Amino acid sequence: MHRCLMALTVFLATAPCAYAAGHRVECPISAPASLGAHLGPLDQVAVLSERKGVPIDETAPPGLVPDRGFARGAVWHNIWLMGDEPGWAHYIDCRYRGSSKVLRLPADGLRQCEQTAAPYSRQHGVSETAIHTLACD
Repeated sequence: MHRCLMALTVFLATAPCAYAAGHRVECPISAPASLGAHLGPLDQVAVLSERKGVPIDETAPPGLVPDRGFARGAVWHNIWLMGDEPGWAHYIDCRYRGSSKVLRLPADGLRQCEQTAAPYSRQHGVSETAIHTLACD
């Protein structure tokens, strides 16, 4: 029990405040009703970039690799640095446990996106039941 409380304390102390108002784009922690009922929490995220006017190939979405990834305590962080590139559009894909459906959010005009996943350990990586967040400004 003590370990669980300690892990939760570390997570809350080191996770970015993804629930705070003010982020321009966020993946909801819980799946919106539009994706269907009884879905699990946020499970995967992707930052996409495609030429404006070109449809996204859903079989191989143009996901960007994070610019940085690091651990802080028991939390894994991925950071994408973004800019307004003429002729390109950016999107955020939010995927939820139990569904192949995607919530795709427009992400033009953002400077940075940060994903967190906890718990994380050096031995095992991100837990299969990790709590994920994604917030962009």
